[in-house]
Amino acid sequence: MENLKEIILAELSTIQREGMGRLIDYISNKTDYFTAPASMNGHSNIDGGLCLHSHFVYEILKDKCDYWRNKKPEIFIPDNDSLKIIAYFHDFAKCNFYKKGFKNVKEGKKINNYGKEVDNWIEKEVYEIDDKFPLNHGCKSVIMLQNFIKLKDYEILSIAHHMGIPETYEDKKAFHKALELQKFIILVHTADFEASVLLEEVNKQK
Repeated sequence: MENLKEIILAELSTIQREGMGRLIDYISNKTDYFTAPASMNGHSNIDGGLCLHSHFVYEILKDKCDYWRNKKPEIFIPDNDSLKIIAYFHDFAKCNFYKKGFKNVKEGKKINNYGKEVDNWIEKEVYEIDDKFPLNHGCKSVIMLQNFIKLKDYEILSIAHHMGIPETYEDKKAFHKALELQKFIILVHTADFEASVLLEEVNKQK
């Protein structure tokens, strides 16, 4: 992961946005951005999974944007600085969000003292959630980022709606209205989904 950290920091260092220096210092020295998992029991639930997932999203999103710039030039596509901000920080709220704990889990079978086959229980290290500011993680990522850099409206909408179609009626209305305003948002959502499903794995902890 050390090489990936260097790659990501090199990408972020090219972004021309006031406050980026402070943001880079923050993720490097005050968060677990480069060591945190991307999820607890899902995609890239491994040490370093968050930055790995974010980098995959950037690579996929960049390719999608190159395609649509040529395919349909009238669709608004942000510049590369915005693509990096959206991709590398769409899950910013997952920094300092997970902690390691221990859980008794079944792992295979064993023969007990009476010669009977029983479940083999072991203590295993797992990720647990330690959420000190409970909020939708897309919106929370926006709020956290705004402490360092000023986001453009389409960056806010892209990060806030990157999970795709929500469950509640009101949130669905907001998502579809956001798509009317910025069709680009769908590229962020699908890049996030494709990275999670096609490029990443789940580390079975249970």
